[in-house]
Amino acid sequence: MSEKLQNFSSKPVKDQTVMRKACIDLMADTKVACLFAGDLGTGQCLHMVMVSEDMTESAPAEKWAKALSLCQQKAAELKYEVSRIRGGSLAGLPRQ
Repeated sequence: MSEKLQNFSSKPVKDQTVMRKACIDLMADTKVACLFAGDLGTGQCLHMVMVSEDMTESAPAEKWAKALSLCQQKAAELKYEVSRIRGGSLAGLPRQ
Protein backbone atom coordinates (compact mmCIF):
# COMPACT_ATOMS: atom_id res chain seq x y z
CA MET A 1 0.00 0.00 0.00
CA SER A 2 2.83 2.41 0.79
CA GLU A 3 4.22 1.84 -2.72
CA LYS A 4 1.00 3.13 -4.27
CA LEU A 5 1.06 6.24 -2.09
CA GLN A 6 4.57 7.06 -3.23
CA ASN A 7 3.41 7.10 -6.86
CA PHE A 8 0.97 9.91 -6.07
CA SER A 9 3.61 12.29 -4.78
CA SER A 10 2.75 15.98 -5.17
CA LYS A 11 6.31 16.85 -6.17
CA PRO A 12 6.48 18.21 -9.74
CA VAL A 13 8.65 16.58 -12.37
CA LYS A 14 11.72 18.66 -13.25
CA ASP A 15 10.52 19.77 -16.70
CA GLN A 16 6.94 20.37 -15.54
CA THR A 17 5.99 23.87 -14.41
CA VAL A 18 3.39 24.41 -11.73
CA MET A 19 1.11 27.38 -12.39
CA ARG A 20 -0.83 29.08 -9.64
CA LYS A 21 -4.52 29.69 -10.32
CA ALA A 22 -6.10 33.13 -10.65
CA CYS A 23 -9.51 34.61 -11.41
CA ILE A 24 -10.36 37.76 -13.39
CA ASP A 25 -13.46 39.64 -12.26
CA LEU A 26 -15.03 42.29 -14.50
CA MET A 27 -17.27 44.42 -12.28
CA ALA A 28 -19.81 46.63 -14.06
CA ASP A 29 -20.89 48.56 -10.94
CA THR A 30 -17.42 49.87 -10.14
CA LYS A 31 -16.07 49.82 -13.74
CA VAL A 32 -12.94 47.87 -12.80
CA ALA A 33 -11.31 44.62 -13.87
CA CYS A 34 -9.46 42.79 -11.09
CA LEU A 35 -7.02 39.90 -11.14
CA PHE A 36 -7.45 37.86 -7.95
CA ALA A 37 -5.27 35.03 -6.68
CA GLY A 38 -7.00 31.68 -6.27
CA ASP A 39 -9.20 29.59 -8.54
CA LEU A 40 -12.37 31.12 -7.10
CA GLY A 41 -10.93 34.60 -6.69
CA THR A 42 -10.79 34.40 -2.91
CA GLY A 43 -7.14 35.48 -2.62
CA GLN A 44 -5.59 38.90 -2.68
CA CYS A 45 -6.02 41.38 -5.51
CA LEU A 46 -2.93 41.10 -7.72
CA HIS A 47 -3.81 43.76 -10.30
CA MET A 48 -6.62 46.25 -10.95
CA VAL A 49 -7.53 48.11 -14.14
CA MET A 50 -9.92 51.09 -14.15
CA VAL A 51 -12.16 50.72 -17.20
CA SER A 52 -13.88 54.08 -16.85
CA GLU A 53 -13.88 56.84 -14.26
CA ASP A 54 -17.36 57.96 -15.32
CA MET A 55 -19.79 55.90 -13.21
CA THR A 56 -22.90 57.27 -14.95
CA GLU A 57 -22.20 55.75 -18.39
CA SER A 58 -21.73 52.12 -19.34
CA ALA A 59 -18.33 51.35 -20.83
CA PRO A 60 -18.21 49.81 -24.33
CA ALA A 61 -17.18 46.18 -24.80
CA GLU A 62 -13.89 47.28 -26.41
CA LYS A 63 -12.76 48.93 -23.17
CA TRP A 64 -13.71 45.84 -21.16
CA ALA A 65 -11.82 43.63 -23.64
CA LYS A 66 -8.73 45.86 -23.31
CA ALA A 67 -8.92 45.67 -19.48
CA LEU A 68 -9.34 41.87 -19.67
CA SER A 69 -6.30 41.63 -21.94
CA LEU A 70 -4.21 43.72 -19.51
CA CYS A 71 -5.23 41.46 -16.61
CA GLN A 72 -4.36 38.34 -18.64
CA GLN A 73 -0.95 39.82 -19.50
CA LYS A 74 -0.29 40.61 -15.84
CA ALA A 75 -1.31 37.08 -14.85
CA ALA A 76 1.18 35.63 -17.33
CA GLU A 77 3.87 38.00 -16.06
CA LEU A 78 3.24 36.88 -12.46
CA LYS A 79 3.13 33.21 -13.59
CA TYR A 80 -0.57 32.68 -12.82
CA GLU A 81 -2.98 30.61 -14.89
CA VAL A 82 -6.36 32.30 -15.34
CA SER A 83 -8.86 29.56 -14.59
CA ARG A 84 -12.03 31.66 -14.39
CA ILE A 85 -13.33 34.93 -15.84
CA ARG A 86 -16.35 36.45 -14.12
CA GLY A 87 -18.40 39.02 -16.00
CA GLY A 88 -16.85 38.06 -19.33
CA SER A 89 -20.02 39.05 -21.19
CA LEU A 90 -19.06 42.71 -20.56
CA ALA A 91 -16.03 42.12 -22.80
CA GLY A 92 -18.08 40.26 -25.40
CA LEU A 93 -17.08 36.74 -24.32
CA PRO A 94 -19.68 33.99 -24.73
CA ARG A 95 -21.22 32.52 -21.58
CA GLN A 96 -19.77 29.24 -20.43
